[in-house]
Amino acid sequence: MFKLQPAGGDASMENGNRLEVGANAAGAGQHSPGSTGSGPTKKNTLLDTKRLQNVAITRRKLALEPREIMAAVHQMDLNTLPADKVDILSRILPHEEERKIYAERGGDEALSDEDRFMAALCEIERLEHKLSVMRVMADFDESAALLEPQFTHVTAASKCAREATMFHRVLEVILAFGNYMNSGRKGSVYGFRLASLDSLAILKSPSDRSLTLLHMVVESIERSFPELMKFSEQLKFVDKASGVQWDSVLSDMKELESGFEMARKERAMKGENCPAPLAKFLDTHDERMKQLQEHAKLAQKTYEACIEFYGESARTMPPNEFFSKLSKFIVNFTRCKQENDAREAAEKRQRDEAERRSRAASKSQQHDGMMRELAERMGNGNAAKRQRGKIDSQQMGHGDFEKLMSGLKETYAVSPSPNVPTPSRRKVSASPSPAPRVGPPVAAKTRVVAVDRDRQ
Repeated sequence: MFKLQPAGGDASMENGNRLEVGANAAGAGQHSPGSTGSGPTKKNTLLDTKRLQNVAITRRKLALEPREIMAAVHQMDLNTLPADKVDILSRILPHEEERKIYAERGGDEALSDEDRFMAALCEIERLEHKLSVMRVMADFDESAALLEPQFTHVTAASKCAREATMFHRVLEVILAFGNYMNSGRKGSVYGFRLASLDSLAILKSPSDRSLTLLHMVVESIERSFPELMKFSEQLKFVDKASGVQWDSVLSDMKELESGFEMARKERAMKGENCPAPLAKFLDTHDERMKQLQEHAKLAQKTYEACIEFYGESARTMPPNEFFSKLSKFIVNFTRCKQENDAREAAEKRQRDEAERRSRAASKSQQHDGMMRELAERMGNGNAAKRQRGKIDSQQMGHGDFEKLMSGLKETYAVSPSPNVPTPSRRKVSASPSPAPRVGPPVAAKTRVVAVDRDRQ
């Protein structure tokens, strides 16, 4: 039993948790925060300082009289006592020890307002239970709205992963790579754990550290099985399911079921005196609660079938872990595909540049060859002309000079030079006078002299 202490004094403890009331302590006690510490208005309290302050803060936040709180709790009226005030009130519920104390001293007019408030709460029948039911009524819609999408994501992702035939073929290609790599040490295997998917992006090529085994798998699939490159379209719900914290979802669902069942028991216990808000809540949400339970069972059953198909256990691998592995593999596969395309584009640019340079060098060599050939031809022609313009005296035989001179005479006789006028013929008269003698052309002598000069 609490022992009343003067203001500012320390409350002594006996036997660890009980406070004694002395025979002469009727007029002494700990004062409430609002008391002056002297005079007839001094109030005593059965609460310690910290507890007293918390109760005072709660009273200000609730802004309700104890009788109003009692009526709202009995009627489960969430309009008078909404969800936030239900939570505030739940934090300062009287302890069992306090209930015993206030059962003896609750009617003492010398107690503080905080003590009388706590004494009034102790008089409310099954207060904690009723507040829990009111909290279920207030939070049910929000909790159901959060749980339903989680079950839907897991169900949809489990179905699509179980029926993703293209993804199954991709796993077959990966298995073939693994058997080929381990053929020298181990025999062929019929499957592998999904944890091995993460290692594909880690194993690197010894010759090129930027290449991983997954790059080679992607390249092989794109070359041999191009239709499998769109396997991620069959796993489009996996990403959302990877964020579902399955253990937390099941825990929240179990708590919601427990709270709803508690509300049902409260109505059954009240019978005809069941508060109208509680009866309306149960009638309105009973069908939704059944649907939510069915969705939870369907998600659990579908996931178990899916995880068993992949050789894993639902007990050791929850949905968020399983679907996270698939989602991560899709991301790594897409990244390797992009890197392969970028590498191929860079190699193509290098090949095109090398080919362009080769063509340019070939054209340059061809042009240089043509120029050399042209220069050679021009050089040979000039040399031939120069050779034909000269007469070697050593090649002259006996009588060649006379033949040359005779040819020149015949040439000038047939085709006289345009610079030398052809002499006009005179008419031969009938007179017997002899015709005048005509000398040889002067030009002929000039040419003969010129040729003769060259011969010297």
